[in-house]
Amino acid sequence: MLERLQKIISRAGIASRRHAEQLILSGAVTVNGRVVTELGTKADAARDHITVGPRSVHLSDAPERYLAFYKPPRVVSTMSDPEGRPCLGPYLRGVKGRLFPVGRLEFDAAGLLLLTSDGALASDLMRAADVVPQTWRFKVKGRIAPEALPEIERAAGVRLRLFRDAPNAWYESEPAAGGRRRLRLGEALLRHGVLVEKMLRAKFAGVELDGMEAGAMRDLTHEEVRSLRRAVAGRRQEPARQTAVPAPAAVPTPVQAAQERPERAALARAVEEWRVIHARRSRGASRPARGKPPAGGRPGNRAQRNRRRRES
Repeated sequence: MLERLQKIISRAGIASRRHAEQLILSGAVTVNGRVVTELGTKADAARDHITVGPRSVHLSDAPERYLAFYKPPRVVSTMSDPEGRPCLGPYLRGVKGRLFPVGRLEFDAAGLLLLTSDGALASDLMRAADVVPQTWRFKVKGRIAPEALPEIERAAGVRLRLFRDAPNAWYESEPAAGGRRRLRLGEALLRHGVLVEKMLRAKFAGVELDGMEAGAMRDLTHEEVRSLRRAVAGRRQEPARQTAVPAPAAVPTPVQAAQERPERAALARAVEEWRVIHARRSRGASRPARGKPPAGGRPGNRAQRNRRRRES
């Protein structure tokens, strides 16, 4: 069966679909000895010989794996790190098969991180990160002022509730804030002088930590996997937004401008007067008529001066 190369590579567990696209564009993928650099290329994994660098692509009949991992803070969301920082590799040494994370959490953030060998689902979830429901909890220094809370919610587009009351309180975002909304939430908190000490992702597309300890992992249930697929399917079924082409704005007349915005009436009158004066000058209306002496002086026409001399 013909499939797109990036899908075959992700199903083989070599890389996520997004990373597979980058590998194809870089010329690291071959099909039957021919380098392929077009993303739309299809191949048959059962009949074609596909390689990614020195590695051959073989689809395994083993079932896909889906894990929930509680990422501790100050851990990089990658299997290895060239800078030597703590990463996911040591936590997965006893796990068989190729796994990669679904998206990433910030270095200082903690919480739920999905790991899977299903590259297609992982790629779909990462593409839908802005709409997949997520629940975040964050600990602040002190408490958020009651008068600032509505402004923060309005700026971020989320609803906040007190999750744990303490001198340094914990808050939870409701409805779930993911992707750009969470970034807007962080900016809104910073504008109001709220210092965030800790951040934790508690839920992602129906999957919860369920009392897990930092560094622990568990297999997802069938219902949780179905919840992930429903989240992606719901995003796919969203109607495409049609970008309307705005009609060219009509330039209002001075009278219309004065009626719509009274504070601009004086400016509109001044502009109209300038237009009238400029039009007169461009037609030469300000010049004196030929043959008529200008006020306070004699005509400057040479023929008129000669005629005056002869008559005198």
